[in-house]
Amino acid sequence: MANGNESSDGSHNPLAAVVATTGGTVNGGPSSAVSTYIKLVLLGLIICISLVGNLVVSLLVLRDRALHKAPYYFLLDLCLADTIRSAVCFPFVLVSIKNGSTWTYSVLSCKVVAFMAVLFCFHAAFMLFCISVTRYMAIAHHRFYSKRMTFWTCVAVVCMVWTLSVAMAFPPVFDVGTYKFIREEDQCIFEHRYFKANDTLGFMLMLAVLILATHVVYMKLLLFEYKHRKMKPVQMVPAISQNWTFHGPGATGQAAANWIAGFGRGPMPPTLLGIRQNLHNQNRRLLELFDSSGGLDV
Repeated sequence: MANGNESSDGSHNPLAAVVATTGGTVNGGPSSAVSTYIKLVLLGLIICISLVGNLVVSLLVLRDRALHKAPYYFLLDLCLADTIRSAVCFPFVLVSIKNGSTWTYSVLSCKVVAFMAVLFCFHAAFMLFCISVTRYMAIAHHRFYSKRMTFWTCVAVVCMVWTLSVAMAFPPVFDVGTYKFIREEDQCIFEHRYFKANDTLGFMLMLAVLILATHVVYMKLLLFEYKHRKMKPVQMVPAISQNWTFHGPGATGQAAANWIAGFGRGPMPPTLLGIRQNLHNQNRRLLELFDSSGGLDV
């Protein structure tokens, strides 16, 4: 009976302890070990791709002087923040997965890691919203954007984004149990509870508002471009003819020249108002035509 109680309890079972180190259970040890290995490989691949990609983009922006502009400064800030998150927060997730979904560090370190994860999340949301606003200003109000969006303006926007991100991520540090290790996620992060228990509702509303506002700005930008850059169909305007003197929007210059030379009769076209018709050449041609016919028969 004693052995059965120990086995059901799991605290003195060596098999349970071994399987727990691989993130599994007693009944599903091999499959849990495989899933843990897959998690480690995929997360390690994500970390490597994130670090390499963000560093390459940052170096390209820093080296090329033509990219020292407002949107690329914001992109550089996003890349640096994502690099710090990949280098600081994700390795702790790797360690917790390797240790069987357990946190082996202090409570303070867990709060710091969770604070940084939430900080970078809000930073990305605020920065993407600012980028959408600057893109709209650059297209819809180009003159104002080119005059006001200087280097120091970009610095002020970046500082404002970091300040708002800290203001959103810092208050839960003082709330006991808000930043904690969540075993299901293998990381220290903000614990979502009932909306009256902590700031879960405020966090979700703020993120939802930022994401919605970003999409609204981009939709407004698309509508602006559609309205101002839509190609109108070509409308062929027919020319007006009076005794073969074509005039109007559809007439060519040759028709007007023919009328001025005296080949056309009838009223003066409105587009040639103030120009005299050369009737001398017309009378001369008629005289030559009369002479060539042999004169009039009496």
